Amino acid sequence: MNKIYIKVALALLGIAGYMQNVAFASETAGLSLRGMSTSCPSGSKVFEEYKDVLNDSYDETLEVIRYVHPTLDLLEKLSLVDVHDYSTYTTENGHKIYNKKIGNMDIGRLDFTIPSASKYIHVIRHYWDFKYDKTPDNKIINGKVVRLYCKNYVVFEKHNPDPNNTPPKKTYSVCSRRPVTTSTEILCPSRILNYDGEINKETELTQVYKNQKRAERNIDPEEALVNLGENLSGFAIKYDEDNDQVLVTYINAIYDNGNSTEFADNKRQRDHEYTKIIKLAQRIIANDYDYPPDMFVSTQ
Repeated sequence: MNKIYIKVALALLGIAGYMQNVAFASETAGLSLRGMSTSCPSGSKVFEEYKDVLNDSYDETLEVIRYVHPTLDLLEKLSLVDVHDYSTYTTENGHKIYNKKIGNMDIGRLDFTIPSASKYIHVIRHYWDFKYDKTPDNKIINGKVVRLYCKNYVVFEKHNPDPNNTPPKKTYSVCSRRPVTTSTEILCPSRILNYDGEINKETELTQVYKNQKRAERNIDPEEALVNLGENLSGFAIKYDEDNDQVLVTYINAIYDNGNSTEFADNKRQRDHEYTKIIKLAQRIIANDYDYPPDMFVSTQ
């Protein structure tokens, strides 16, 4: 195995041990250990594919985990919110899309079920997949990978949709997955990092992550979302063995920053995401996968 692969693996194992033996300060209180056992890839395939953007910094990896996990917690809590006061739209396929406006946040939510609990791993793998060899319309997570910490923590480069930015301004978002036996949260690259520079292999992001706004814990999740004041999208996936099914909730909350063009574009993109997500669910139900699940996206 290449030396850099070993270095990254050892760094991640060190983080896991640190998290198990040290009580974090208040800003890290409640940081879940869920998924840390699966953070380190079992092989070097992911490292090989993205070796040019691989990062082995212990401190930076720790900070990205501290930054991301409160957001993953928020996604999970939002998926449990009662939708009785949400407006409802039913698609032509019978799926219900929920919507609620709170302050400057426009919350969109899609709930659906995949029959057969045995497909839990397949659901996680396919909604997480971001490989380059798939077209944007055939995957949910899109963007250019500019930094890889391990297979569950990735930084993407995207472009601001505002047409006033010429050329389009580069933006960066962290995408993360927290898989465990009975539930998994996936943070899509939706929260834009408050960072004006350009990320390349030499860019140091430890302090950047420290300076980002954290999702609040221990308050109502919708209130926490409003206080966050940023776009947020992702999945909460649950293994329902008792009813032999997989429960999936997709959250796509849009922050209205007063830019009507950007807000309208985000809403159009959300509708497009709903369509792609439903189509992928139908393919999973029909066992009609467009690629065989492999170790690159494995949660094992």
